Amino acid sequence: MLTASLSLICFCHLEKKMGPLAAMLSALVVTDVGVTVSRYKRNGAMWLVASLFFLTAYIFAAVAGAIYLSAVYTPVLATVILGAVSLVIGLVIVGIMYALNARDQRIAADKRRRSQAQTTFAIATALTLFRRKPLLAAGLAVGVGTVLGLMRKPGDKDHG
Repeated sequence: MLTASLSLICFCHLEKKMGPLAAMLSALVVTDVGVTVSRYKRNGAMWLVASLFFLTAYIFAAVAGAIYLSAVYTPVLATVILGAVSLVIGLVIVGIMYALNARDQRIAADKRRRSQAQTTFAIATALTLFRRKPLLAAGLAVGVGTVLGLMRKPGDKDHG
């Protein structure tokens, strides 16, 4: 709600200059932020409850494995085996997380490079056209903006 309050304050300041448009935009922002915050709270609570049950299932599975292994091996060896298996699983999960984060950073860097190249090309083209044909440049700027906007996918966001 802090973000909604700050944006509401900013839009109220702009409302003096822009009139009803700013009031309409501020209502839209406050509504979207409120819905998003409540959705995140709900999802967080559900993940917390699900995690509690997953943890309970893990504990029971570990106890059952310890009981079974202590029947087959000595209790100390059964505990060492369970500890080693847990350590290996943890290391595999950390390795997967590291690989996914590295991939996300590569994707974000590639998107930034492409975006910078497109921006540089657009600026160079615009400057050349503004000097020679200002009216054509204005039309081309609208077209380039449209093309760049259409090239993005709906879920295309920077991860880093």
